[in-house]
Amino acid sequence: MKRPEYVDHWSLKWGDLLKSNRKFLGQKGMWRFRDWVRQSVAENKPYNQFVYELLTARGSNYDNPAANYFLIADQPNTEMETTTQLFLGVRFVCAHCHDHPFEQWTNKQYFELSAFFAQVGIRDGARNLEKVVYDKDDGEIVFPKTGRVAPAHFPYLQPAHLTDGEGRRQLLAEWLTSKNNPYFAKAIVNRVWSYFFARGIIDPVDDIRSSNPPINPELLTALTKDFIDHHFDLQYLIRTIVDSRTYQLSSLTNEWNADDDNNFSHALPRRLTAEELMDAISISTGSRMVFKDVPKDYLAEELPDSKVGMGGFLDLFGRPQRESPCECERRSEVSLKQALNLINGPAVGDAVADPDGRIARLILKGAPDREIIQDLYVATLDRPPTAEEVQKAQDYLKGSKNRTEKAQDLEWALLNSYAFLFNR
Repeated sequence: MKRPEYVDHWSLKWGDLLKSNRKFLGQKGMWRFRDWVRQSVAENKPYNQFVYELLTARGSNYDNPAANYFLIADQPNTEMETTTQLFLGVRFVCAHCHDHPFEQWTNKQYFELSAFFAQVGIRDGARNLEKVVYDKDDGEIVFPKTGRVAPAHFPYLQPAHLTDGEGRRQLLAEWLTSKNNPYFAKAIVNRVWSYFFARGIIDPVDDIRSSNPPINPELLTALTKDFIDHHFDLQYLIRTIVDSRTYQLSSLTNEWNADDDNNFSHALPRRLTAEELMDAISISTGSRMVFKDVPKDYLAEELPDSKVGMGGFLDLFGRPQRESPCECERRSEVSLKQALNLINGPAVGDAVADPDGRIARLILKGAPDREIIQDLYVATLDRPPTAEEVQKAQDYLKGSKNRTEKAQDLEWALLNSYAFLFNR
């Protein structure tokens, strides 16, 4: 967690969820928002404080980058829908036109909750494309069924009582991030769990409802209480999860759990995300990818938004466009197009053949076949080859007039293997 890659990885996830995108924020706003998220991750800012700062942010989106949150969904209804889905795991959008058909949420509650965002104002700043977020003195939401103003009310826990000098957003942030809110801590615990197990204890992670119960309610309750007791510490939560016996289970199955995909009885293979895959190719081959409009040493997980990429590779492998707070926007399926790209595309082909890459350096120093084989397996699959694998690879490389080409073939085969493409 002290490594910069930790910051890269979790900042990327928050960039996706918060929809950090130059389409909404402009170039400078996007970079400032990205840097604020990265700083929050690096200092392990308590999660409740992180969310509170987002919901109460005001002022210039350049000087107070958290204010960019309100430039992305700039209407009260969409701000409410995004906030509740992202931080409570509840899809209030289903109550927009009518009472939810299966849940407790009503159409009236939808507009009463939206009213907390009705007095958010946005005006132009003095600098190019700068925006200033402020609280207006007026602004209300009308309940369409009655034509009357919808008062700002919470859908559960307690009524909203505004006091002098206390704005609606401040009251909302206090209610939403409270340790007594039954959804807030549970939603992030469930979401973080899903990143390590390929599914949540409640799944989908942003659709918490009574008709979608947790697979293990006692586990979720215990983790949530522990998270709150440790002051909403995300690094503590991650340590707790990865130190667990459940996380350390093998993906190998037995006759009792071979068909189980829900109960965490064994690890579920998970395909690397688009950015993870590109970075893994780059690091294992020793060939650095070069992206436009960012420093040349950037890895894919450091990219500021979805507008920066390389020939469609990241989009092909499921990078989200950052236009929705739904986890479903990032795709993890496997397709024929992906397989063909890995076999014939430039991402793998150019990396393997890089004149400054791993194979070129091994050949240049005159490494024997066994060293080349050992090096490629460790760099690509993070393990040494078995005796059988060494023998097969030596048979392939032996006596070749073009050792470079043969070694490239071996590396290409490893990069296209199931063991490289999936976490197991």
